[in-house]
Amino acid sequence: METKHTPGPWYVQDDHGRRYIETEGNDDTIAEIHRRRSKGSVYSCAEAGANASLIAAAPELLEALQAARDLWGDYLPPGNSNAMKAMKLVDAAITKATA
Repeated sequence: METKHTPGPWYVQDDHGRRYIETEGNDDTIAEIHRRRSKGSVYSCAEAGANASLIAAAPELLEALQAARDLWGDYLPPGNSNAMKAMKLVDAAITKATA
């Protein structure tokens, strides 16, 4: 499958409270994570940091899901509804990430 996104690994860089998702060597900035105020709510620094970590993990998460799909996709036990539900979640996440 052709990769459309910037290859990983991605890292979180913190610059005086601003968080950036960057590639190795800081050559490319993938995203900047902000705290924001919306209708009286404030996303905390901790929440912004957690969001940054999740985004930075995206390339590895996608690779892991694709590997799981390749390994187990054709070997699901017939009639195992939990396995089928799990594989549908895997497929949906891969589709969302590669759209």
